[in-house]
Amino acid sequence: MILESLQIDPAEFERQTGWAIRPEGLCKDDRCVPLPGGALGDASGAGGPRLDVRLLAGRLGMPLIHDEANGLWSLGPEADGRVLSSARAPELILPDVQSREFHLSSLRGTKVLLVAWASW
Repeated sequence: MILESLQIDPAEFERQTGWAIRPEGLCKDDRCVPLPGGALGDASGAGGPRLDVRLLAGRLGMPLIHDEANGLWSLGPEADGRVLSSARAPELILPDVQSREFHLSSLRGTKVLLVAWASW
C-alpha cells in the first residue's frame, strides 16, 4: 500500500488491508488485535478520524518503509513475524560465467532485478 501521509482514513485502511475496526480492536477473519492508544486520531477534523499508520504497522507486523526522496511511504502486508528490517539486500557473492567472484554490492546505486529459480 503506497501512502502520501502516515494518517489514513479507517475505511481506506480496511479496503486496502482487510483489517476492520471493531470495538475489540482491528479484526481480520477470526483474529483481533487491540488498537494501541492514539492509533485512532481526533474525529474533529473535516475528514473524520484518521488512523496513525506508524502505530498500526508495528502492532500488525506490517513493514513500513519511507521513500524520503519522493515523500512516500510503503506499508507492506502482515508477515507473521517475518518482517524485513530494511529494503537493502544482503551481500551476495556468486561466480560469474568466467568463474570469478561477483559481488552484488558492486552494483550499489543501480536498480537490480534478482531472479531465483529452483527445480523442485
